[in-house]
Amino acid sequence: MTELLLLRERLKDFYGRFDIYITPLLRFLLAMITYTVINRSIGYYEKLDSPVIVLGASLVNSFLPVNAIVLFAGIFTVLHLYKLSLICAGIVLILFVLLFLLYFHFAPKDGIAVLLTPLLCTIGLPYIIPLCFGLIGSVFSAIPIVCGVIVYYTIIYIKTNSTLLQDTDIEALSRELKSVIDGIMGNQTMRIMIIALGLSCIVVCLLHRLAIKYSWTIAVGVGGVIEIAVMLIGIIRYDLDISSGGVLFGGILSLVLAVVIQFFILSVDYTKTEFLQFEDDEYYYYVKAVPKMTVSLPEKRVKKISGTEKDDTEKEINRARRKTE
Repeated sequence: MTELLLLRERLKDFYGRFDIYITPLLRFLLAMITYTVINRSIGYYEKLDSPVIVLGASLVNSFLPVNAIVLFAGIFTVLHLYKLSLICAGIVLILFVLLFLLYFHFAPKDGIAVLLTPLLCTIGLPYIIPLCFGLIGSVFSAIPIVCGVIVYYTIIYIKTNSTLLQDTDIEALSRELKSVIDGIMGNQTMRIMIIALGLSCIVVCLLHRLAIKYSWTIAVGVGGVIEIAVMLIGIIRYDLDISSGGVLFGGILSLVLAVVIQFFILSVDYTKTEFLQFEDDEYYYYVKAVPKMTVSLPEKRVKKISGTEKDDTEKEINRARRKTE
């Protein structure tokens, strides 16, 4: 445990000293991964797939807030879909604007959840997002997570039905419009995923604020169980095209990762809990104080060897060598 605490303190110290370089680098990597995934998933506009454009946009985003990456990602997506179908581009543009206004109003600081949720959905690990944002965010953090789920399944639907969304006559456009709206709104898998991730985030946020021992760990455990249970019920009840084994593996792995992240965010020593009482002119205050588990980094000591000490050391080394010879 002490070694883990030392590692945590070293990481915090390293980040504190090099924050000015680490934060832009992380934004750059997140932006580049996001734009690359978009280009690989719906690469209808070949010019946007240019490494120069991806690197240039990522470099610009490294100096801007995370919400700028969300905006750029939306622009990339709409431009790709414009090459496929004007109707698709228009519907997705309206959807993106509504989602952006919704999450920006309630949880503007959680824009990274909008990006990470669809990215992790592609590898089957979206379950980690509600557990983490439930710990560090608020109940409104569920909104950007839900927005990320909607974005992911919208792109999946359009990619799957791209051959049916390229007609240009008026009658076909009306059918296309109805098809896209029905396909997005009627996606049962998306609904179950929204319930699982949104409910998990809210439950984790509420539980970790309780004044009980190990509330953070309990919150993560309950949130993870809710995600797995809702997904499995949805698979059985609605015969969803999702692997039960994948849900179990992803949910358990997300639980483990969330516990590790929780340790680095907050670890407390409940054995040293104190109950304090004090008052002012109007109130009595009863406070429960639980100390954080911290360790001090060992100080580096540099021993200076004077000329005389250095000569004595060399003489001792030479004597030892002669004895061995």
